[in-house]
Amino acid sequence: MKRRVKACVFSLAAGIGLLAADMGNADDIPFFVSRDVPDYRVLMTVREADRPPNTHLRSVIHHHGWTRVEEHWSQGTRVSYGSFFDNVLLSTWKPHDDEDVTDMTITNVAPLRRGISVKNTKEVGTAIHPAGEACKWWEIIDKPELKGTFGPFAYSCLSHDGIEVATKGLIKRKEPYGETQLVKLERTPVEESEVRPPKRLFDPAFWLKPLRHYPKRPANLPDFEARMIGDRSEKRVLRHYPWRFEEEHSKDGRVVFSVWNMLDDQNLTVGYSKTERYFEARRSSIDLRPSSNPIGVEIGPTDLKKNGRYLGESCAWFETTHLADAGRSECLTPDGVALKVEFSSWVGLGENYTAVEVKRRPVDLKEMIPPPELIDPSSWGFTVSD
Repeated sequence: MKRRVKACVFSLAAGIGLLAADMGNADDIPFFVSRDVPDYRVLMTVREADRPPNTHLRSVIHHHGWTRVEEHWSQGTRVSYGSFFDNVLLSTWKPHDDEDVTDMTITNVAPLRRGISVKNTKEVGTAIHPAGEACKWWEIIDKPELKGTFGPFAYSCLSHDGIEVATKGLIKRKEPYGETQLVKLERTPVEESEVRPPKRLFDPAFWLKPLRHYPKRPANLPDFEARMIGDRSEKRVLRHYPWRFEEEHSKDGRVVFSVWNMLDDQNLTVGYSKTERYFEARRSSIDLRPSSNPIGVEIGPTDLKKNGRYLGESCAWFETTHLADAGRSECLTPDGVALKVEFSSWVGLGENYTAVEVKRRPVDLKEMIPPPELIDPSSWGFTVSD
């Protein structure tokens, strides 16, 4: 029951690129109080308290409410596209010296900006003059009931015509934890194409293109389709070596489609709930692909030394995931079909699934692509560029 996977080191760059919060705006979108803001180009310096004291540059381009934000680190480049008032953000990460982006996330959250809205901000302080541009500070109150005494508290300084020219973050309203400062501002027409993401980012084939010629499918890993019922959700599972797909529908209305490569670091997930939509995709960096001869190690599930029987089939229990705060155990048939799955977690309710139908049949990779209406850029409000 063992499987071969690549040993690799977690990419700090990817974490920085997609998860790090900005000082003034955690969503990588400049703060606006009005839709009536002119087109502009801004160059800013960024300093973050949890990194070395040196700064890096951020460029911001704005056109009719849509922005493109680009930042460069030694590890790579992050580029984000979004609309503050439509509350949609697309972020990409391109590692240094890689040929293309390797990570993308899109979020569309309601209400406006996950707890941040024009209604719960307020003008504070006096005007300053970064790079000779007068501005006034606004406090961005993000879920004020959760901040307490410590914060962090975020501030944005807006010019007379609503352009963000500086940001800062404070702990306890006095200890700085990061800031951005204006270097250059140009009020100039911006082409719509400059604030639109590339079309290929919405193409599943871009993210799921095979990275190599895969070995012949092992005889004990046939294609299959399964339907599983859980405590709070239902799943449809497909396998076509080396691809796996899961479609999950929860009783609370949450729906998630996921497809991933069992041999390479490659995956795509689209989901939605009553308050949020998200699209996440990843493809291996050049440095982590098989052509660079990564170290191969043999790992596998832990045999729990107990058996089960479901749908008239025998299975053996294995712990397939074990983390500090979560675990996953599966009762697997000899050909690797899970008939029972149990999740445990220290931070929330676990989940148990039982197979109610299993079909061993040929599965086409096309069956694993999430519904096109969930991926289409127009459904997120984006117009794309070539």
